Amino acid sequence: MPDARTKATERTISLGLALVVTLVLGWAGINWPNFGTANFALLLLVPVVIAASGGGRMAGLGLAVLAGAVFNFVALEPRLTFAIAKSGDLLTLGVYALVAFVTASVAARLAEAGERARQDAADSAIFSAMTQQLLAAGTREQVLQVAAKALEASTQRGVSLVESIGDLSRSSSQDEAAARWALAHSEMAGRGLPLFSDASSVYVAAHAGRRPLLARLEGSAPQLSRLAHARDMIDEAADALDRLELAARIEAETRRAESEAMRRAIFASIGHDLRTPMTTLRAGLESISYHDPKVINPIRADALRLERTLDNLLELARLQANDALPDVSSMDLTDTIDAAIGALPQAIRDRIEVTIAEDTPLIQSDPIMLHHIVLNLLENAGKYSPETTSIQVLAHRLDGGARLSVMDEGPGIGEDVADLFGLFKRGHHSDCAPGSGVGLSVVDSFARALGHRVSIANRTDKPGTIFAIDFSDRTKLG
Repeated sequence: MPDARTKATERTISLGLALVVTLVLGWAGINWPNFGTANFALLLLVPVVIAASGGGRMAGLGLAVLAGAVFNFVALEPRLTFAIAKSGDLLTLGVYALVAFVTASVAARLAEAGERARQDAADSAIFSAMTQQLLAAGTREQVLQVAAKALEASTQRGVSLVESIGDLSRSSSQDEAAARWALAHSEMAGRGLPLFSDASSVYVAAHAGRRPLLARLEGSAPQLSRLAHARDMIDEAADALDRLELAARIEAETRRAESEAMRRAIFASIGHDLRTPMTTLRAGLESISYHDPKVINPIRADALRLERTLDNLLELARLQANDALPDVSSMDLTDTIDAAIGALPQAIRDRIEVTIAEDTPLIQSDPIMLHHIVLNLLENAGKYSPETTSIQVLAHRLDGGARLSVMDEGPGIGEDVADLFGLFKRGHHSDCAPGSGVGLSVVDSFARALGHRVSIANRTDKPGTIFAIDFSDRTKLG
């Protein structure tokens, strides 16, 4: 598309050519007086058309006045003067002037229509090329670069395309106000427009897109039709940014789903490949009768601990993968406690003392997940307290719900209490008992999923730790 300098050059050439043609025709009329008034009048319309087509309506009207003067000077009696001897010649001059003016107007209008058609064709080509390039763009930076380049080609102005005010270079307060207003209202403001006309540039915000997009056009505002086309191009860029964001989200979701499927397959394989031999190993160890219990009992305990760790890891992974949503139902804590105690080694079972208040209400929880919670708390208490001490399990009503407490007589907790519930993290007394740091992480994760509150504190009556689980009658999974 030609720029302003090229258009000015074309107008100058058109006016010069029209003047030359007019002077040549005047010279010809002087030297060939018998050429004919009608023929001369028609020929003098040629420079009018040239001026109007190349220089616009005002240039055409100016040439029409000049052509009328030449026609009067050369063709009307008395010739070679501007005087008019006959009233009929005055009418002839008036008709010629009217025809010249109409011809200039029509030629200028046709020229303007042709220019608009050429601009529309050029804009369509730029828009089409930009659309193709936007489809191939793979990053937000590429989208902004392609759209800015297309806008510069279309508007013949320097263009900055940004997603926030902070990305614009420093400007005056009027420019900043215009940019903020345009972005806030998805409109246009700035130099040459009704709002913020004192700004140095024009600011055009996109209508489309989920995120803001603002273009700064340097200089005064172009024609409204040009601004409307620029807005269409900005909207297309905003849609391209949305497509990129959507494609990235779809790709991330696809990868997450693939990773999730792989993780589920891995854990399913682990569950099958490890649980089966662990069950066989446990059964084999239980059937062995060895003359020295000090040899076989530690082996059995290690096998049980390994099986428990495997179960905890698999259940924790399943929870994190959302494989098993909590299945909440009404439960009696007595049954839960009995089931957990029954799954423990005999040495720990013999140390447990259970006290359940008569008014302890039913609770709302997932049976399997709560079983793992209580089992891990009891096993933790057994590991970290002397074998000669008791483990107390208390249940009673609390604030419309219930509380289950597990109390041991171990060394208690220190300043590292925040790490106790972390996966594979163990407290500062971990050297006195075997473990992997999985059990309490299972307790914390399952309790959060179920909406139960787990707390930990040192005993006040003697050394030891109190783990408490609070069940609310308003427990709801969210």
